[in-house]
Amino acid sequence: MSTATASKRSKPPAPSKRKDDPVLQEYEERAKATIRAAMKERDADMKALTEGLAALGVRISEGGLANKISRGSFSAAFLLQCLDVLGVAPPDALGREK
Repeated sequence: MSTATASKRSKPPAPSKRKDDPVLQEYEERAKATIRAAMKERDADMKALTEGLAALGVRISEGGLANKISRGSFSAAFLLQCLDVLGVAPPDALGREK
């Protein structure tokens, strides 16, 4: 590649912070609200959820779990693990309850 071709390229966009993305914020809020609602429905506290996750092999402290849920930035797998521990069936991809 010649230097003339390389200099004509535009610069890539500047990275933005994930937490500044309003769409991402909306989904993070929904994710943490889902876990909190499931905990409330099952009358479970952080200790019970921590113990249940430990039984699945997820090692996290009670405080770490509270922080993770508060941030809302966790994987879909973690959300499903929490719902599984709480005995709440997530909707399938077509929106039907399992």
